[in-house]
Amino acid sequence: MFSLYTETPSFFNDICEEIRLFLPEEKQIIQLDDKNETNAGKLIRHFFWHDEAGWHNKVEYYEDGRQRAASCELPIFTDDNGDPVDITANTLLARKLKKHAVKHLIYRVMQEAYQKSMPWGSLTGIRPTKLFRELAARHGTARARRIFTDRYDVSRPKTRLAEKICAVQAPFISHMDGQELDIYIGIPFCVSRCKYCSFISRDLKFNETIKDQYLPCLLHEMEAMKDIVEKYRIRSVYIGGGTPTALSDHDLATVLEAVNKWFPDRLEFTVEAGRPDTVTATKLRILKEHGVERISINAQTANDRTLELIGRKHTLEDFKRAFSLANTYGFQSINTDIILGLPHEGLRDVEKTLAEIMKFEPDNVTVHTLAIKQSSAFAEERQNDLPGAETVSEMVDLAQEFLSAKGYLPYYLYRQKYMSGNLENVGFALPGKECIYNIDIMEETVSNLAFGAGAISKKLFLDQNLIKRAPNVKDLKNYIDRTEEMIGRKKELF
Repeated sequence: MFSLYTETPSFFNDICEEIRLFLPEEKQIIQLDDKNETNAGKLIRHFFWHDEAGWHNKVEYYEDGRQRAASCELPIFTDDNGDPVDITANTLLARKLKKHAVKHLIYRVMQEAYQKSMPWGSLTGIRPTKLFRELAARHGTARARRIFTDRYDVSRPKTRLAEKICAVQAPFISHMDGQELDIYIGIPFCVSRCKYCSFISRDLKFNETIKDQYLPCLLHEMEAMKDIVEKYRIRSVYIGGGTPTALSDHDLATVLEAVNKWFPDRLEFTVEAGRPDTVTATKLRILKEHGVERISINAQTANDRTLELIGRKHTLEDFKRAFSLANTYGFQSINTDIILGLPHEGLRDVEKTLAEIMKFEPDNVTVHTLAIKQSSAFAEERQNDLPGAETVSEMVDLAQEFLSAKGYLPYYLYRQKYMSGNLENVGFALPGKECIYNIDIMEETVSNLAFGAGAISKKLFLDQNLIKRAPNVKDLKNYIDRTEEMIGRKKELF
């Protein structure tokens, strides 16, 4: 049992995220209301007060009543110019500085208690490259680098990775004027459910009726926004899932025809064909005929035993067949995903996977670190056959060094909760093969109009440095019943 008392209760969830960097198994952390209240097990007490000396920030960490680590500091709150900030003011800057001071001290105490550091330090957000880019824009790259290592305790290798990705991204995100738009279309159906999946995807085998109800609503939602879309310049259209190619040939063609009707002018057009067992010559021809330039065919691993363990319904040979077939259609880019940290796998398994996918010279390779989401089958089964954090870290280093040596550049990065080793997912691309949509969505540099169940539209207000969101409901039946409401949300936002 883990308990927490804090005098900044509005930051309770942020503090819990810092704790879970070191103790990811602590899914439920109890919030105490009394500083003198104690429970058996682990306990953090956090105090934050002001006196004539200034602000005080103190953290004590106990296990079974015995203090294991503690730290106290007098944080000085200043803005980027070094001017004092009144953190009692109800401003975004005041709250941000206060939250950082709290998270930083919690991290340092946990670091002392467990005698280890996290690769991304105290950072818990999913977009560290966005933070690095913003810091570099304000202070210059050298100071941004120091802030990452000194203020946030990010390791030097991860700081270098963030800096390199920002450099690769720079040509793609310069000269934005707020009139750009990305389009996302969600197809929440698959041919089976992977054990690590936490998405809302449905198995088509049992959901044909829902699919037949869903697609007309999706097409109606797209058509209803045509007047809004005409006011923007479309950078990319991305159809994801689920697995869009799990649809029948007719249904897939119908969705693509709607895209070409309502969103004809775009810089790139991507469709996920992630499951090799859904890839056929007919589907590839349909994609190509409708102007799709980029697809993804995902290996995940080259080990058939692992593929079976994680609930994939394809083999390595199926991947080879699908990728070889796709190569004959002349797509501008073919991506493949791999996942590190899968059950029973070690470094040799990763070496085998990398060697096998390189036989097909993919234009992009996305290296995922396994994340055990609470709604996934893995979480329910409480896997005990996963490689440890140190091994996964070695896998990540191996994959990144291997791809770099092959001429691939890291061009986007994101993190998730409950990732093995508190690591990251990184997209690598051969120069000139980068995916605009992936950069835009991860860096939040372009407004996004998203269609389908669970899709989240985002509108950027550049003059205010603000993002507003309009989420669609996740449940498919609710989405079908409330499509007009989803349309209204987007029209209000845009």
